Amino acid sequence: AGYYGKWLDDFFNWFYSVFTAIPYLLLILAVAAVLQQKGTWTIVLILGLTGWTGTFRLIRGEYLKHKGREYVQAADAIGASNARRMFIHIFPNVSHIVLVQLSIYTVGFIKAEVILSFLGFGVPVDVVSWGSMLNEAQNELILGKWWQLAAAGTYMAVLVTAFSLFTDALRDALDPKLK
Repeated sequence: AGYYGKWLDDFFNWFYSVFTAIPYLLLILAVAAVLQQKGTWTIVLILGLTGWTGTFRLIRGEYLKHKGREYVQAADAIGASNARRMFIHIFPNVSHIVLVQLSIYTVGFIKAEVILSFLGFGVPVDVVSWGSMLNEAQNELILGKWWQLAAAGTYMAVLVTAFSLFTDALRDALDPKLK
């Protein structure tokens, strides 16, 4: 949308505005209540429908910025196709931002899955999930069995930290400004 502009950009901006007008958590719970199916694909659908807005706005702005740069205009002058300019010339200069967003959103999606499963909107009870583990650990905590809650929390923290460190290293490797 940021590359082509005009009516395509207007349509996606309108669609973005509609999605961002509704509070994020309310939209997640509304979609979960409408679907009334518990499962992994339901969680993926809910998070996919609600989690794209921030990344869209950021990437659109970056494409608008890079579209006017001299190296893209030079590629246009030598006859490069739109796809080549988008994916060969602009995307490598935007990919590090995509990776940072991926890291941030992965952490948010993990938290959203935990919240949805904890509240009963997520995966079925027989499917292993951190949200269902925390729900069961809440009942066990009353009996003095704290280690279930500590284990689930520790493993979530380790996963989130490891993923963040991995994407930071990948971003540093791919960022053209650091080369």
